Amino acid sequence: MRFNISKNNSTKAERIFAEVLKELHIPFKHRWIINGREIDFIIKNYAIEIDGHEQDIEKNNMLVNKNYIPIHLCNSEVNRN
Repeated sequence: MRFNISKNNSTKAERIFAEVLKELHIPFKHRWIINGREIDFIIKNYAIEIDGHEQDIEKNNMLVNKNYIPIHLCNSEVNRN
């Protein structure tokens, strides 16, 4: 588990999401590197990206090939809830 989420290395939405995960005692990795690509959060075999608006199809394909399930959340959804 990596809980070193700070204003310098994360977005507001990432900090909110990390706090929810901590409150629920869900282990996660933040800003994890897979095949040279940074992933916002890894929870078991889920690769969670908190996106502004654009999704990276090549990154999604790489994650699926590595047996991860890509999930995309919008910044606005995380910030609102």
